Amino acid sequence: MIGSNDSVYRSGWRRVRAAILFLLGCAALAAVVAAPIVPSDPNSILERLPPRDGAVWDEIRALHLALAQNPADAGVAAKLAQSYLALNRSVGDPRLVAYASRVLAQWNGVAAPPVEVALERALIAQTEHRFDAARAELAAVLDRSPRSAQAWLALAALDTVQGRYAEAKRSCARLVLLEDAAVTGACFAAAQAMTGEAAAAYRFLTESLARPQLLDGESAAWITTLAAETAERLGMNEEAERHYRAALAANELEPSIYLLTAYSDFLLRRGRPAAVVGLLATAPPADTLLLRLALAEARLGSGRAEHVATLRYRLELALRGDDRAHAREAAFFALYLDDDAPRALSRALDNWTVQRESIDARLVLEAATAAEMPDAAQPVREWLASHGVEAGGLAGDTWGAP
Repeated sequence: MIGSNDSVYRSGWRRVRAAILFLLGCAALAAVVAAPIVPSDPNSILERLPPRDGAVWDEIRALHLALAQNPADAGVAAKLAQSYLALNRSVGDPRLVAYASRVLAQWNGVAAPPVEVALERALIAQTEHRFDAARAELAAVLDRSPRSAQAWLALAALDTVQGRYAEAKRSCARLVLLEDAAVTGACFAAAQAMTGEAAAAYRFLTESLARPQLLDGESAAWITTLAAETAERLGMNEEAERHYRAALAANELEPSIYLLTAYSDFLLRRGRPAAVVGLLATAPPADTLLLRLALAEARLGSGRAEHVATLRYRLELALRGDDRAHAREAAFFALYLDDDAPRALSRALDNWTVQRESIDARLVLEAATAAEMPDAAQPVREWLASHGVEAGGLAGDTWGAP
């Protein structure tokens, strides 16, 4: 248990659940770590780091102090790792994930670490796209703690990201007696939305949102974003935009990287690049957001070169095929910003072996069309048909079309 009193435990559980809900509603968005720069001038400024102030950093410093006083306190260490991961969801800085890992390093190699530590390690692995490691960690947690709602939610998230929808639903079913009805139902809805049951999923989500008194802040934000994506898959674009705007309003101070990415994609597919530039004007320079901003600028005929150069550098290893963890971002860059359809197809197919969400299918389909190699996308078409995936004109509304 995290902490010794109920209020501390509840706070920790809400934070863990927020991290898992974020992953359950989307693919894990791992930030790209660029190759190291060796400056010729020792006085060169490589990067200006954002100020480390505010309530979140105050909490992080307090937790570091508490951990220094008792380094073996697994509860404090887990809560500190949670804080770093929560901050990463808003700013997309890979250093924060590394900090979370370092906090838990003393349990590396321990066969059965404290459950809260193992759960955080699974979330870190999932964020970094080390899905096999995340799955193994979660399986070990559930062997020791089969009533862990956090672990079942995390496993459902992992299965949803990888397109294992039947398995995801089984994990959601284990929540019936462990979680509130809204979270349990939305867990099912995340899988239903991709398997021919999007209309039923959308009804549940909107009914849940109509009873806000039953939702805490994290659950409401997650369900609103999920409703937006599900409405878009159903071709209900006005409703989707209403939900996206509501999710932004609910997260006005710190919208997640995922929410900004999903809404940017929606706007780009609707042919509204100027709205994307406005949306991302003050957003963190996370790679997924920079890709959308560069594409929006390209479609407006302004500002493309600087951002494209930055992305080309950051994605160098992924573009070469040496880093499959970021193959999705490399495929997006190659197809829409570099006009290299064959490379985009290769990277999109690499990514498809790991992640199977609608965005991943769309990249394969569009890259195969652009490369004039339609047969290369046949396995994806067959997979979509076999799962009854509903994605609102998956191969129709594209990022690349003006």
